[in-house]
Amino acid sequence: MRRLESTNGETDQAYGLEPSLDDSSETVSFDEIVTHIRDVVDLQPSILEALSKSNVEMLKSLLVLWEEIPIERLRAVLENLVILARNDRTFDFRAIFISTLRNKDIPVRIFSIRGLVEEEQPEILHLFLDCLRDEVSDLVKVELAEALGNWVVAAELGVLSTENGEILVTALRETIEDIETDDAVRGRALESLGALSGELISELITEQYELGGNELRLGALRAMGRSASPTWLDLLVFHFDDEDVNVREAAAEASGGLVTDGAIEPLTMLLEEDGELSVRVAAINALAEIGSADAERVLERIFQDGRDPSISQPLENALNSLQMNVDSIFDMDGSVDEKF
Repeated sequence: MRRLESTNGETDQAYGLEPSLDDSSETVSFDEIVTHIRDVVDLQPSILEALSKSNVEMLKSLLVLWEEIPIERLRAVLENLVILARNDRTFDFRAIFISTLRNKDIPVRIFSIRGLVEEEQPEILHLFLDCLRDEVSDLVKVELAEALGNWVVAAELGVLSTENGEILVTALRETIEDIETDDAVRGRALESLGALSGELISELITEQYELGGNELRLGALRAMGRSASPTWLDLLVFHFDDEDVNVREAAAEASGGLVTDGAIEPLTMLLEEDGELSVRVAAINALAEIGSADAERVLERIFQDGRDPSISQPLENALNSLQMNVDSIFDMDGSVDEKF
């Protein structure tokens, strides 16, 4: 891992940043990074990773750089940083993603959201809520509504403070119930809110399923899956025969979220009989999400059968993910973070 050489040891306390202390890291100068971003055709992750935990002085220089380079280049930089952060959680590009979250370019804003989606700080939650309220692009609003689903899960698990949980739920409900908001945004907000248990949430899902347009019905189906409540299984299986491929796909994905062996047989039939590849892949992923021995046996049988080459790779990926999940069990410490 490369370490950024700085002329200023000060860090931005507003972002909670600390300088890297890994003395074994190879040091790369900030000027080298700027030159690389501005002039080198192929971006090198080994250079960009040195931007982790940038301090105030460097962040100010980066803000100037973002205005100087083509917008396509900024998109590429952020995309690379998102990938780096996903592959190694020790990297910290929060300050950079926050600095570009309100950029005029839609893809830049979307990459910024993706770079912050795993953060747990309440400041990021409130920043996302502010952006959801002020954002003009429906594409970005969809991304924000989906990202807020992580905090809904935190609220359900009790690791989000009651106050922040109430603020979050209120914002998502207002989004869902605002008929002036695009249905795709409302549907994604409903999907995110589905992870929260309680009769009021179930009623909201049912209401939007019965009365909403297509995007809201899709959001309701996905919300059923996020609820992890087997009570929705029969309704989801009913939609395995829907004429709309998007509905069948959403219903299949949601069935996996219920994590019940009761979904295995109908998902197997869907996997073997549906004519749309996307639906068959959704069924594969759902069986992998269920993750039981019976679900794994179905995936293994169909993989070994090899009759449908178009799903060989998705099947192999699903089986590998199941094995990785088994391996990861031995690394879990069962700890729960302090409420934030």
